[in-house]
Amino acid sequence: MTIENITVLKQDPVPIYKQIADQISEKIESGRLESNEKLPTHRWLADKLSVTVGTITRAYAEVERRGLVEARVGAGTYVTDNNKPTWLFEEIADDASECNFSYNIPPRLDRSDMLKQAMQRISQSPQHLNQLMLYQPPAGFDSHRTIVSQWLKEKGVHLDVNRLLFSSGAQHAIQMVLDTFTRPGDTVLVEQYTYPGVISLARQNQLTLKGVEMDDEGITPESLEVCCNRYSPRFLYLTPTLQNPTTAIMSPQRRQAIVTICQAHNVYIIEDDINGLLLDSAPEPLVNLAPDHVIYIGAFSKCLAPGLRVGYLCAPEKLYPPLVVTLQNHSWMISPLLIALTCEMLISGDAERNIVMIRNEMRQRMAATTQVLGAFNLRYEQGGFHVWLTLPEQWRLSEFVQKAAESGVIVKSGELFAPPGGTVAPAIRLSLSSPQTIEQLNVGVEKLKTLLLSNPISEFTL
Repeated sequence: MTIENITVLKQDPVPIYKQIADQISEKIESGRLESNEKLPTHRWLADKLSVTVGTITRAYAEVERRGLVEARVGAGTYVTDNNKPTWLFEEIADDASECNFSYNIPPRLDRSDMLKQAMQRISQSPQHLNQLMLYQPPAGFDSHRTIVSQWLKEKGVHLDVNRLLFSSGAQHAIQMVLDTFTRPGDTVLVEQYTYPGVISLARQNQLTLKGVEMDDEGITPESLEVCCNRYSPRFLYLTPTLQNPTTAIMSPQRRQAIVTICQAHNVYIIEDDINGLLLDSAPEPLVNLAPDHVIYIGAFSKCLAPGLRVGYLCAPEKLYPPLVVTLQNHSWMISPLLIALTCEMLISGDAERNIVMIRNEMRQRMAATTQVLGAFNLRYEQGGFHVWLTLPEQWRLSEFVQKAAESGVIVKSGELFAPPGGTVAPAIRLSLSSPQTIEQLNVGVEKLKTLLLSNPISEFTL
């Protein structure tokens, strides 16, 4: 290691930290320390030079002030990358005093090599790169649709490649369906507690949402039958696997019962399977049971990375052409470059390896959470990102959410998942994948446990 040649002279009038900083700076400027090379830990260099760790910390801070190194959270100090583009966004550091359980996103694993290798493979063909920079038909490349459909088939999801359409994530796919086939005043059935993004889209499109009662498996056939007769809905939107927010998973028998009722009432199902690929083994999706009656929606946001913004939908044959027109009206096409990167990661096996890493990480996070909060009314499924915690009777929902925030823990209130006019569950959703580290998660769940065990009556009574 080049930095081992550093020496300090304690009789020199120049402060020791500055001697160290000057020598590191000289090595970087002369090229003996290269871009992205990692510097030794503070403790290692302090022991080698027989100085305090604080002295090394000051030296590194001085070199960083000169713009020659950068401290990367949780990774160490590195020589600044001279080839880094000037347009890159600055990394926003998380507030160390806050534990945010609100975002249902994949855990923050290192995906840089996976993405870099995919880009390198794409860049090997100039002809391919140039083609990706051109306008494409709204449905995109046949080869891309084939790769995605084949990969999903291996996961047990059977989609007709000729009825597959890409989107900018699952939320956009839902928006395309509602924009295409609904008009202001139409009724759409949703689960009793549903994805807030659908509530927002319904409000934007002036649609009426009606909640279907749920049990431990999701919506019940009895309630769905009543709602179909009462409201004459256009669509039923639901998430049968790892339901958001309750974590419910429909059994195969329940899925068949729901499909049969919708077919009898001519109600199309919008199946949001955004979480389906997180499980080692998931029940067969609804689209397999009734491909001509289900609009299937998925995305790579959970199993690869949300920044890709690549989603997809598969629609019955007679519904597919209008959706293509809607996509063209929205954005003409979905970025061929982003789809190509996704396909490269599917072909190489990186996507599968990433899913395994996510499952392993979530297994640890779930174990840590249930160890602390398992005595409470906690619903969860192994493999999912979130849990659904019903509050003890002494707590009012709004007060608990407020007190949690005051202690530095951000949670999602059950109020956000209730359709207009629906019952609000006295519960909170905790996205265990949201905290940056498992250490942050541990701090957060311990604070929640303390709060759940406390008695708020004396605090809110005058």
